Amino acid sequence: MAKHLRIFSLLLSLIGAFIPIHAQGYGKGQALGVLENGVYHNNLTGIELTIPPNWVIASQAPSSTPDAQVLKLKDSASNAVGTVWMKRRNAETADLQALMNDRLAVKAVQRNNFQSYTYRPESVQHTTINGHPALSAIADYVMAGQKMVEYLTWIDGEKSRVVFEGRVPPAELANFQALVDPVIQSAVVP
Repeated sequence: MAKHLRIFSLLLSLIGAFIPIHAQGYGKGQALGVLENGVYHNNLTGIELTIPPNWVIASQAPSSTPDAQVLKLKDSASNAVGTVWMKRRNAETADLQALMNDRLAVKAVQRNNFQSYTYRPESVQHTTINGHPALSAIADYVMAGQKMVEYLTWIDGEKSRVVFEGRVPPAELANFQALVDPVIQSAVVP
């Protein structure tokens, strides 16, 4: 079974390298995004990400939020999965930092069904990524009796914003961060 999954992941990677990715709900027959030469371009938001060779696009679909889409990435070597939520919008450059300040509170409300969802205070980092305000944080929580962590990074641009999310057991956090941080750092957010 594991061999079949690896073959399937490789096929997805090869297919994704040559054809646009489509899903229902975004302009009949229009590609949601395109992966070309290792760079993913989202057609709705204009967001671009460099996808390392060992990562594959597992799925892509419109979000339940208007003008937003969700991209699932999977590392074929470790089976780590990351979620990339992208939204088109308009904001003034002067307002971006203020918008960023609400991100932690909003996410905590969204996670009200996660037992003991708590941010690690030392993990909350305000930075910039490719010239745009960014915020990263790690939250601990319990799901079905198992301790878990969520690694989050938000990047706000004037025309779009993106959230990177990944949930792993605490012992896998450092490895997950090492795998996903290059993708996050590559983000070009209009």
